[in-house]
Parts: sequence; C-alpha cells; structure tokens
Amino acid sequence: SGEAETELSDNMFGNNYANTNFDYFHGGASGGGKPPPILEPELAKFFIVLAATQTELAISTVHEEWYVQAKHAKMLNDAYNGGTTQVMIFFTVSDSRHIQGAALMTSEAVNQGEGVLRDDIAKNTPPEFQFTYRLTVEWYRTTEFPIATAIEAAPDLFLPTSKTELCQDMTSKTGESLMKALWNSPLVTLYESWSQDDDREPPAADSLLTDFRCPPPDEVPWPVLPGPGFIFGCSSDTMDECLGKGILGMPAHMKAAAQWIVPGSSVFLFNVTDRLLFGIFEALTPAAMNIEPTAFSKNPKATSSPFPV
Repeated sequence: SGEAETELSDNMFGNNYANTNFDYFHGGASGGGKPPPILEPELAKFFIVLAATQTELAISTVHEEWYVQAKHAKMLNDAYNGGTTQVMIFFTVSDSRHIQGAALMTSEAVNQGEGVLRDDIAKNTPPEFQFTYRLTVEWYRTTEFPIATAIEAAPDLFLPTSKTELCQDMTSKTGESLMKALWNSPLVTLYESWSQDDDREPPAADSLLTDFRCPPPDEVPWPVLPGPGFIFGCSSDTMDECLGKGILGMPAHMKAAAQWIVPGSSVFLFNVTDRLLFGIFEALTPAAMNIEPTAFSKNPKATSSPFPV
C-alpha cells in the first residue's frame, strides 16, 4: 500500500507505564490470577520447592499451608526474617517437568511436633528428614509452566530434586526472571481428586482448560478449517484477560481485516511486552463488534471496549 508499517508496541495497547516495576509485573489481575506481590525483586528472596504430587499443591491452595523439613525451615525462616522480607516460593512436582505455581510466604515455619506424620512413617524416619515444619502461604498463581521454558527465561535456575535438595534458593535476578515468565503463562486450576463416592461436587467441566483435554474419537481434532491464520496483540497487562475470558480484541479500524475470521480459524496471540507468541488457538465465533463491551477496560460500566473487534 506504500504506507509505513506500524511496529507493535506496548503503547498501542494502552500500556503507557510498562517500564515501571508495577506495570511490568501487573499481569495477573484479570482472568482469575492475582498480580505478583513483589514490586522490588532485588529486596525479596526466592525459592523453588519440590512436591511429591499435584494433589499436595491442590490441597495447599485451599488450606494455604505447606510443610518442610527442619533444614529447609531454617533457610526459609532466615530469608523471611520475621516477616520483614518478602519470600516467594515456586512449586514443581516430581517428574512433571513443569512449574505449577507460586505463593508468598506469610508466616515462619514452625515445628508441629508429633502427630503430623503417620506413626509408621515417623518411627522409621529420622527427625531431621520429617516434614513437620508448617508455614502459611498465600497462593498467587497456578500454572503448567514447562521447565524448559523456565530455564530459557532464567538460565541460572537450579531445580530441586529428590536426590539433591527438595528446596533450592535462587538469586533475586533469577527469581525476577522466573516470576515475570510465570506471570505470562496461562492460568490453570489445581483440583483435588474426586470420585463418585465423594460428598463434594465435582469440578465443572468448563473450569478445566480444554487445551489439556483430548477430543472424543468421533471429533475432528484441531485444525478443523484450512485457511489463513490471524495474530492478535496483547501486553502483559491484558494477556490474562485474553486467556482467562477466551476473548481477543483489535482496534476498530481493523474491522475489515477481521472479517475473514470464522469459527475454526487459526489464531495466535503475541505479547508485545515480552515479544512472545502464544498459540495455537481456534476461533469459536466470527469476529464481531463488542462481544464483551467491558473487555480490556478499567470501567466496569463501559459500553464499548477500547479493542472492540
């Protein structure tokens, strides 16, 4: 067309403060997550711990507590310094090759004494190896973040293992890089196991990320429609809203280009803050104006989204 192309940038998506610490990490307010609580990473402490099963993490998100061994309790308590220092703990599960989430330490780890472990386990386990030190935590994000991607984001990350240490510390720089990457990964929900004999209601089907479910044998898996693909833009501020609500938006002047989006179209999401491309997604509806009028707006009574297409 001869017109100069406009390079994607944070400002074009309404994020005029991306260079401040607050907005730099403010990725979790939409879609169910919380914004990260650490705005000055250089003053905080970071750890990553290894859990035996995902069920332990699911229970922890409900009860907001975690149990560690004596030596790791000392490490965490020294870092916590009586509550004067923010301590973020990342969690991974044995053999999962993923980081499952992050929580903030909210109390010192205190020895709960006898009765924490089953008698047969306590009898055969030396005291220093028993998980009897309890600390409270506040969960901020649950994810399925691949370890390989985490190491790309934080090359100095040293992972806990059952053969080395179950709790590893990291530098503030590594913790900052990992926190930033984790807050740019999609949210998931951790569930305790459920059976038909359980009195509780099972998780609703639409509460699980459908990305992780295999289609039925009689359903044609993605891609279902050959044709052009489409790339939408977002910033770290709007990414969670895109993924949490399953809605993407464009400025109004791009309505003509969006007319070719139909159910089944291949869609990608480009985070302009971190220059990361996410996908592949499948369009469920044609492009339309103001499907969600309050989307990407700070005004809950908005009648038109700033990115209405």
